[in-house]
Parts: sequence; structure tokens; C-alpha cells
Amino acid sequence: MTKMKMSLTLNDSALLNLSQAADANNAEMTNESEQTSLCKRFYGKGGIIMKNKNMKGFTLVEMIVVIAIICILSLILIPTMIGFVKDAKCAAAVADARIIKTSVECSLVETLPHYDGDTSAAFNKIIYLDLEKSKKMSEREYETVGAFTNVSWCIYRTNGNSSGGSQAIDKIIAGALDESFSENWKTGKKTNPMKYNTKDKNCAKYLKENNTNFGLVVVYDTLGFVRMMQVYRKGVLVTYINGDYLVNSSPDAHFVGEGTWDTIYADCDGAAPEDYCRVYLANGQIGNNGHVGGWY
Repeated sequence: MTKMKMSLTLNDSALLNLSQAADANNAEMTNESEQTSLCKRFYGKGGIIMKNKNMKGFTLVEMIVVIAIICILSLILIPTMIGFVKDAKCAAAVADARIIKTSVECSLVETLPHYDGDTSAAFNKIIYLDLEKSKKMSEREYETVGAFTNVSWCIYRTNGNSSGGSQAIDKIIAGALDESFSENWKTGKKTNPMKYNTKDKNCAKYLKENNTNFGLVVVYDTLGFVRMMQVYRKGVLVTYINGDYLVNSSPDAHFVGEGTWDTIYADCDGAAPEDYCRVYLANGQIGNNGHVGGWY
């Protein structure tokens, strides 16, 4: 009886082992079947990769549509971005012009009332307030003013110890400007920017021909306040006049020269005060003998 029980137990164990082996074999066959099925999906006879009909790429039409959309977006966005850059450049130029004006006025307003020397040599430029050019100066409406230009800057940089005549006042202004900017302003040549007053002979040409990185004309009255100022830097001409800062970023922007001041507004697409059609800065200066000679 005991022998029969042991025999049955051994048989059961053997059957269990056989069952487990069969299950493992079935699982292996199933895996092989799945792998074979998967390979058949991608490989044909001879190991050549077969294309799945459900796997699709972009068609030519779809690619053309995408490229067209990108082109349209570029046409819209690029001019907008250029406009933003231009606006930022103009805003920076106006900010610089404000600093220049403030520096000039502060230096003059603080100095002129207490200045012991003769300032008549500095205030020898003429702003005419009428267009009666056929009349003598004594018969016309005018205002005497001082002016600081690149010529003044060049003299200051090359002969800073000079303090005679108008150079005494120029030295005060140049010193204030020198302290206002960390950027290096080139010495340039002794050429008045007012000569460059046409579209052909413009601000950009002035910088190129005179080896400088700025053009500056500051006209101030006897109290030290700026009457008119033009500064050209980095492709932008900013004019301060009548409390306004006018911006001209045109490639042919030019200094006003002897043009009436309403033309400054016109060049910037603005409307000038009515009387400015008669106001202009003369190309002349009053000499020691009282006669008016050429300025530039």
C-alpha cells in the first residue's frame, strides 16, 4: 500500500513537470510566432524591408502648402520686426539728444551769469526772423546767438588750452559734453556740418568725408538756452527746435544750413509753426569790426 502511494506521488510529480515543460514550449513557440509575424510585416523575401501601407510621409502638395505659409508669415513678421528695431533706434537717438541739450544748457546757464570774460566773440552768429534779404542787417529783424559745432569740438580736442574769443565758451560746452557720454567722439576735421545741407551732400556724407562718428550743431541764446540743435549719430538726425524733438532717419537726411526752419519739420513730415517759414540761421558771423562775414 505504501509502495502504491509513493508511485502515485512520483507520477503526479512527473506529470506536473511535463505540463510545465509543455507550457514553456508553447510560450516559446508563441514568441517565435509573434516575432515571425512582426518580421513579415516589415521584411519580405530575401530580407528586403517592406513598406507599411499605413506609414505615410508628407506629399509634395503638403510641403508646398507649408512653405507657402512660412513665406506669408515671414512677409508679415519681418517688416514688423524691422519697424520695431527702427523705432528703438530713433528713441535711443532722441534720448541722446536730450542728454546733449541738457548738458549744454546746464553748463551755460550756470556759467554765463558769473563769467568775467568777454562773451561777445561767442555770440556772433545771426538768426534772421524775416526774409528781407535785400535789406541791410540793421534794417532787418534778427537775433544774435552762439553756436557750437564739430569745428568747436575739433579745436577743443586738439588745442584744449586755448581760451581766447569764442573758444572760452566752446571749452565749457565741450567739457560738459565730454563728461556726458562714455562713447568716444572722434576729433574729426575742422569742417562745419552746416555745409552738408542738401540731399546729395548729407549727414552720412559728412561723417564719411570728415572721419567722425557724429555731426553736431548747437545754437544757443545769450541766456544759455538752446534755440536749435541738430545731432546726427548712427544714421539718425535729431533736431531740437521750439520744444520739439524731430527725428529724420532717411538716408539723405541733411543739416538745415541756411534753409528756413519750417523745412526741418517738412523733412520729418511734420507741421511747423507759422512764423518758422521766415526764420533761418545765416551763414554769417559778426566780426570784431561789426561787419558780417562768412561762417562756413
